[in-house]
Amino acid sequence: MDNASFLFNNDTTTSNVGALIQPFSNDQKQNFPPLVSTYNDKIRPILDAVDKLRGLNVTQHGIPLPTIVVVGDQSSGKSSILESLAGISLPRGQGICTRVPLIMRLQHHPGPVPEFRLEFQKKTVMIMEESRISEAINSATVEIAGNSKGISNVPLTLVVKKNGVPDLTMIDLPGITRVPVDDQPENIYEQISGIFRLF
Repeated sequence: MDNASFLFNNDTTTSNVGALIQPFSNDQKQNFPPLVSTYNDKIRPILDAVDKLRGLNVTQHGIPLPTIVVVGDQSSGKSSILESLAGISLPRGQGICTRVPLIMRLQHHPGPVPEFRLEFQKKTVMIMEESRISEAINSATVEIAGNSKGISNVPLTLVVKKNGVPDLTMIDLPGITRVPVDDQPENIYEQISGIFRLF
């Protein structure tokens, strides 16, 4: 018996629960399209359109876009969640690591060779080796937010085209920092809260 295929009997007066659930016969089974096919046909174009609008910075003009945002306290494991979904390594270290919004565009890529690129401030940096992703993100972060522990609301976009990753776009924001450390500005909490409102 195929345990995944059942037909529910509409006769709700039957007290026998077993009679309510009957297996499909071969001629009753319906041919539903695979979930991946439905996703690629209907959902992926919407996500691509949202990404194009985000690239035009329409959110800065008050136009809200649907977004999956990873938010939490500093060093609470937000980047680790993204790493597990994307199958890549992101910058690690003591204190605040994510100092600018990191937009991660994951795209399933059937080819054997993955593709990685970083987009920021109208620049595109091709990353030839997966092991260099963290280094590229760190370099771009320094270019945007400086060498200190300060933050910026200017985003980085990391495009990951890799076999087996979900077609998904997520945003990793700087962790909530309530007390400034080292050379962080006194209003670091207010700055981070302002970034949350942007996305």
